[in-house]
Amino acid sequence: MEIKGITPKTIIVDESKNNKSLKKEVHKKDSLEISKEAKELQQKSEQVKDLSSIKEKIKSGFYNSEEVLSKVADRILKDLNNK
Repeated sequence: MEIKGITPKTIIVDESKNNKSLKKEVHKKDSLEISKEAKELQQKSEQVKDLSSIKEKIKSGFYNSEEVLSKVADRILKDLNNK
């Protein structure tokens, strides 16, 4: 009676089959869809934050500074000259 050992070729073939099944599992990804309504709510929330920031700047007198007034005046002149 002759006893044959396991050949490396058989082991390699089996491992390649296992790798294919693992690769299929890796390609599965989670996904998330945000509804249109949720996106609109997020934008409104950001607008409220911006409005709060503007209110704070008004209270602190930021818009009454020479630098800001000069920039506003320059922009008004530029817009008037382009018409």
